[in-house]
Amino acid sequence: MLQIKNCKRCGKIFQSNETFDICPICKELDEKEFDKIKEYLYQHPYSNMYEVATNLDISISKIKRYLRECRLQIVEKENGFLHCECCGTSIQSGRYCDECIAKLSHGFKAAFKEKEIIAHKAKFHYVPHSYR
Repeated sequence: MLQIKNCKRCGKIFQSNETFDICPICKELDEKEFDKIKEYLYQHPYSNMYEVATNLDISISKIKRYLRECRLQIVEKENGFLHCECCGTSIQSGRYCDECIAKLSHGFKAAFKEKEIIAHKAKFHYVPHSYR
């Protein structure tokens, strides 16, 4: 379902399908910046993020967002920059460490199974048209 939103980057109003918080124009600019990073890393493998940010004039927060989106990955496991949002351990990309992902996944499966059991026990009946 389409919604009207304000772009988080430029503030313009746009129609969103709830996938992105930025307008199509800003999304295209964002993709171009990401492509610059990708090309830079192909040419300069194992560069640190400060080199990338400085040489490409891209903010550290934007690089961190790409790391959180799993579009980039830090080489070192113990990096001191990116941490699991659940337990705080150092991670290479994403939002959660593998252990927390497993725990969250198990919790979601259990909750879904519980709702499924409740749904199977729920009784229902036909409501005649005159009552609607």
